[in-house]
Amino acid sequence: MSEMRNSPLDDLIAEVAPEILAVLRHPTQLVKLGVKGPGLVAWAEQHEIELPVEIYDTLLVGQHGVLARVATGELILECAPDDALLTRFESALQTVDTGVYRIEQQSVTLVLAGDAALGVLAQTCGVDFVGELVDRMVYTRVAGVSCGVLPREEGGQRVYRLWVDYSLAPYLWETLAEITAGLTV
Repeated sequence: MSEMRNSPLDDLIAEVAPEILAVLRHPTQLVKLGVKGPGLVAWAEQHEIELPVEIYDTLLVGQHGVLARVATGELILECAPDDALLTRFESALQTVDTGVYRIEQQSVTLVLAGDAALGVLAQTCGVDFVGELVDRMVYTRVAGVSCGVLPREEGGQRVYRLWVDYSLAPYLWETLAEITAGLTV
């Protein structure tokens, strides 16, 4: 499991107004782990791990986690550090010669929620998320940055989880916060 580290967004988050934080969040309580390799399906069957059926499909994990199938032989797990599935992944990855290997995830998660979320995405992304399926990954650009975007339902509202490269997260946060401010004032 990845060690906890300070987010590159800590200082930026402290500077934004509460109405922006109602739309744009950075959940830090989740960890990510990737698994990749040609033996993924056999590995998952051997360890009784349910896989998303199709590429870009996801499965819910715990209360806020997700298991995403991002390629034929690649998964990304994002969940609470104490989630049982993470423990199973860690244990299963201890076996040598399984045809899969661990991929450390260097992405930051941002979440857009609330009434302004679609407006922010409409100004920054070429995908019309109104018609996109819930719990299915979409790879696109948001404000010029390559992202994985996962539409979800949480608390009766549509939210959008964005996975962005760690090095580009501050730029994307600032851009999304600025657009959010224009939509919520």
